[in-house]
Amino acid sequence: MSERNKHREKMIYQVMDVTNMKGYADESFDIAIDKSTIDALLCGDNAFLNVAKMMKEVQRVLKPNGIYLAISYGKPESRAFHFERDHLAFSLKQYILFPVDCPEEQKEEKSHYIYVCRKQPDANKVAQNFDRVC
Repeated sequence: MSERNKHREKMIYQVMDVTNMKGYADESFDIAIDKSTIDALLCGDNAFLNVAKMMKEVQRVLKPNGIYLAISYGKPESRAFHFERDHLAFSLKQYILFPVDCPEEQKEEKSHYIYVCRKQPDANKVAQNFDRVC
């Protein structure tokens, strides 16, 4: 990606553990985009705990009113919980993207779900509840 985007001088690519983004200071970003990272974590061991850690870190590195944008195959009944846990302070909006040229009977299974989480002003205080999540 670095090679493909070398003309974008301010774009930086880094490999890091999403559950421990120690390389970034608190409130560093306006937006964090997740293209199925939550889906991948939910397929592994300690899934709910790892997603909770990821969301704690995402919330930490977002600026006040920052946006976490998750693009997922997961339906709201299996994903919304992860954005509304006791250690998080996000306002949540949900959208669905249906495939354009898809038979009607396959639209739901081939859809993407978009979750837009806006960091709330009390997020840093609420994050202290993480010990109750573990």
